[in-house]
Amino acid sequence: VAMAGSGGGSAVKATPSARMYLSIAMAMVGAMMFGLDQGNFGNVATFLSFRKEWCVDRYGDRETCIHLKTAALDKEWEDVFVMWGATLITLGAAAGALLLAPWLANKHGRRPCIAAGGAICFVGCLMASYLSFGIQAVFFIGRFCTGFGVGVSCFALPVYNAEVSTPSIRGATGSLFQLNVVIGGFIACVITLLNDHWKFGMMLPGFAGFILMCAMPFMPESPRFVMERNGYEAGVKELMKVRSGDVTEEANSMREEIKKEKDVEQVSYTELVCGNPNLRKRLFIACALVLGQQATGVNAFLGYAATIFKMCGIEDPLSFNVAFNFVMFFGCLAGLLLVDSRFGGRKCQLLAATVLMGPPLVLAGFALMYILPRDAAKDITTTSTDLPSTAMPGVPMSTSAASMTGSQLSTVVTTTLMQDTQQDSLLPLAHIVTMVCVIIYGVGFQFAWGTVPWIYPAEIFSMREKETAVSIAVCLNYVANAAVVIITPFLMTWSTPGTLFFFGALNCLNFVFVSVFVKETKGVP
Repeated sequence: VAMAGSGGGSAVKATPSARMYLSIAMAMVGAMMFGLDQGNFGNVATFLSFRKEWCVDRYGDRETCIHLKTAALDKEWEDVFVMWGATLITLGAAAGALLLAPWLANKHGRRPCIAAGGAICFVGCLMASYLSFGIQAVFFIGRFCTGFGVGVSCFALPVYNAEVSTPSIRGATGSLFQLNVVIGGFIACVITLLNDHWKFGMMLPGFAGFILMCAMPFMPESPRFVMERNGYEAGVKELMKVRSGDVTEEANSMREEIKKEKDVEQVSYTELVCGNPNLRKRLFIACALVLGQQATGVNAFLGYAATIFKMCGIEDPLSFNVAFNFVMFFGCLAGLLLVDSRFGGRKCQLLAATVLMGPPLVLAGFALMYILPRDAAKDITTTSTDLPSTAMPGVPMSTSAASMTGSQLSTVVTTTLMQDTQQDSLLPLAHIVTMVCVIIYGVGFQFAWGTVPWIYPAEIFSMREKETAVSIAVCLNYVANAAVVIITPFLMTWSTPGTLFFFGALNCLNFVFVSVFVKETKGVP
């Protein structure tokens, strides 16, 4: 959807009104709802109360479900309940954005679309928490509905945000939308760290949805939508609600843009795929870029945050997840400030971000290869304190100390002590390396890969091609997101270091793709 008055920002005399800022604030609540939706489940899935409710007597007993380390190794729990709990929200978002949102936003307006999405999200969160009644099917339906509502709202929120903002601040408010998604994820991490009641944690996106449901009916509608549906005079009247001063020039510019769009016939899906080779190449770049965003593996970390961090040897995964989301905020802020400046750009930031993501994941994988067997040995040692005193570390129980010569016994004891000393000195360093690498990875993602794949596809297509091509890219993004969430538990069961190597290698492939195919669009009309 084209932005109102996109070509005449410098000539507009009207200034923002208080109601415009209030409308933008509501859009930011919707962005936070998206972030809360991404950030809550990864922590809640590790709560003791959550595992008592959904794991015990369903996927294991109290021994396998209650302790976080054993619960993480419970294949059925991780591969069925946790996986579908994380995946259904993504599938729901795709369904909402593709099936209901376009009809609502284009037929009835941006405002009812946002409000309806908030209401659906609120009901979904209730079904996945206080109204689940311990019924697994109700919980899963609630998760799907939560995502469905988020998808409906987030389809219209960026459009609404752009169409009520003045041209002079439209770019800044668009950047704030992505920043508030990150803030929402951070808030979810902080709340779930301080409050371990699983039902409250699952309700977090619903609280934001409730605010949208109640507040949006009292917000102004998009002036552009009103003008397009009800005529020039009605559009001017709506525009005056979000502006102070003379709106004539902006209204005229808006009318011209609407006329231009009506004269443009959108390219068909068949023409997009089978037509001009240059168009096919640009479609390939747009689709590969959104696939690359998911190939970074970030949604594996967001969807299974505490579980992955625990399996990475991090002792306090919930606190570390707060730190992880906190530094991502600064990565996002830096990326947004640079992307249109003379110091940054789409391509160079994608390349820099990939360097910050791929190698650290590979290094973290090697650190884990050192950590995991030693942590396992430490656990075995802890549970074997009742062994007879004649048993020597590293010596089979069948070997008797009395049958060994003094020289042999001395060698065994010396070697064991040397190994223990070496392990104790390197193990903390390996843990620090893992945590630092994951932190760098998070900063790298938000520096470019969190934002550029959403804005770049719209910049490489003409007005005639844009709507059809971008819809394909968005749909593919949701599908790839779901695929990452589905395969991650299987990868983690196979090998935790191998999972990091896998996503590290995909990030290296992203570097090659960006180097070869992505062209800079900063400042290009």
